[in-house]
Amino acid sequence: MMTLEDQEGMQYICKLIFEAYQTPVFVLDSSRGIVHQLPLSLEGRPLTPDFGEMLKEITDPIDSASPIDLAVVATTPIPIIRTTHSLENFIILPLTSGHQTAGTIVVGPSLYEPLTESKAANLLRDNNIPLGLQEQWQHYYRNLTVLTRTRLYHAAMLLYTLVTGQTLSITELLLDARTSKPKQQPVGSPDLNVSFRRENIWLHHEPMQEQDLFRHIQNGNKAELLRTHATFSEEKYGLLSKKSHLRSKKNLAVASITLATRAAIGGGLFWEIAYTLSDFHIQHIEELRDVPAVENAVLDALCDFADQVKDTRTTMLSRTAAVCQNYIFNHLYEELSLDKLAEVAGLNGSYLSQLFKKETGIAVSDYIQRERIEEAKRLMEYSGVTLSDIATRLHFNDQSYFTKVFKKYTGTTPRQFRN
Repeated sequence: MMTLEDQEGMQYICKLIFEAYQTPVFVLDSSRGIVHQLPLSLEGRPLTPDFGEMLKEITDPIDSASPIDLAVVATTPIPIIRTTHSLENFIILPLTSGHQTAGTIVVGPSLYEPLTESKAANLLRDNNIPLGLQEQWQHYYRNLTVLTRTRLYHAAMLLYTLVTGQTLSITELLLDARTSKPKQQPVGSPDLNVSFRRENIWLHHEPMQEQDLFRHIQNGNKAELLRTHATFSEEKYGLLSKKSHLRSKKNLAVASITLATRAAIGGGLFWEIAYTLSDFHIQHIEELRDVPAVENAVLDALCDFADQVKDTRTTMLSRTAAVCQNYIFNHLYEELSLDKLAEVAGLNGSYLSQLFKKETGIAVSDYIQRERIEEAKRLMEYSGVTLSDIATRLHFNDQSYFTKVFKKYTGTTPRQFRN
């Protein structure tokens, strides 16, 4: 394993990691002072502008009750992935000499995804950041490198291999992360709780009842969904919060909507519609302030999923045609071609074209045009979006061609439709 004494080799590794991921890299000594960093100049985060102080905080034991076992680290210096309350991600690799930590390599901070202004504002509110500092924090977030979870894991594995000369699988990385952290056990005993519920005949609903409910969503049958929902008894619902009945109901609602989302996708609903619908209903439920409103909202959500499945055009199609329709739906704002769809479906373009028309009754190119016109109709609901902007965004060559295609599928011009 490489040590701090090999300064040239250590700097070379840091340079490789920095250039590959464009994420700051630090080498710390045994006292956790910075001995090398890339880039040389860095803008610190608000409240902790000194990177040295921030890194001491980051490299503290992951949990005060679980200091890093040096004997374990000495033999298996597996990188640690640490995420802060502010959602910054760091890779921490202890460097050992004998049975002592001789230093540490830290890669970060980075983010899993870009933070929109609204998401950043919500995060800062959750962390009680004063309003006067929010602009500084948002500026800080905008300057952080985005590394998806997979890329961050691969960066950790690459760092490990460069330092130790050994391979590390993603399974080993994640298993080590799980076993090195203390288990936070829930308070109480599930076995005792089961005994109590059986003794008092206070049982959860039967699984078949739940399966029937979500089967009706998958089939798009709202009437049967409502009939099955009416058979659920209040006392048979689980308790998902000990401190708040409202929170318990919201948690149950989130679980129900999550299962309904999967059932709707199984019923043929485009997954992007299903997930967006899920987000929409859960966000709405989180804003509610009383139990009856939550109960009404979750039933509305389940019915919404059933209606969407009933209306979808993919339910009776083969998997190949459904995959193509789903891809077209998600990529309407991009260039779409038969060759690209053939690549997605894993079929010859000519064969896919025949299969698609046979199952849908419409050619691929016509289907794409029709879906773009449907999207154009949705965009026209917003007065701030011009017709020329809509035509450009949906890849119509010019305004006159857009008008021609629009009239073909609607019988009116775009201007007449909007008016």
